[in-house]
Amino acid sequence: MAAGSGASGGSLESKLDKKFQTVSNTMDSIQGLSTWCIENKKFHNMIVKYWMKWLRKCKLLNSSRTG
Repeated sequence: MAAGSGASGGSLESKLDKKFQTVSNTMDSIQGLSTWCIENKKFHNMIVKYWMKWLRKCKLLNSSRTG
């Protein structure tokens, strides 16, 4: 998935959601996400926005499991 693959706002958002939903703690998964982010660096604002969204979501899920 190269940056020039015609990623519009809506399709990029759905790709980001899927990527962050399916990332795991394996080296291959993290490298794949990192590579995708680098290839799509022109969308850095949206990538960071979604990254923060998923971090907050994960933090909320983890805090509800421990409490």
